[in-house]
Amino acid sequence: MNKFNFPLVTAVDGEARASSEVIAYGLGQQHASVIKLVRKHQSSFEEFGSLRFEIRVKRADRRGGEPTEYAMLNEHQASLLISFMRNSPKVIEFKVALIREFFRMRDSLKLREQSLWKQMQELVAREVESKVKASFGSHLMLDRKREIPLLESERKRIELEIQPSLLN
Repeated sequence: MNKFNFPLVTAVDGEARASSEVIAYGLGQQHASVIKLVRKHQSSFEEFGSLRFEIRVKRADRRGGEPTEYAMLNEHQASLLISFMRNSPKVIEFKVALIREFFRMRDSLKLREQSLWKQMQELVAREVESKVKASFGSHLMLDRKREIPLLESERKRIELEIQPSLLN
């Protein structure tokens, strides 16, 4: 967790994202002005990927509340948004924390992905080993079936030689 005591970045569909609401709150800005800034420079933000706008209804009471539009920004879009802000000490502190959190989330997602790939490689190795054992097993069984008549005839020959002849 960061010193702001709320999550700055979350994983959405395997990608680190920051909400415009979280950014506004962390910067001490009104969310309406931040989302207005995003809308004003939408084409610039879209140079770094499609913008994901979402709507959430605050449920302050049973009747519901006003819907709130917010943007889920990827790392580059969030960096662009905070670069538009004036550098007060609070804004600088938040910028550093947000960027640090994006790096942390990226590393976390990468480790998870690598772990999944390692699990997949181990599974493939176990499957191959199982197929090889089955293949050897079936080959060995066929070889055994072919050898049985030869072994039986050899056994009979040796047994005949071991027993003394009754006719002698």
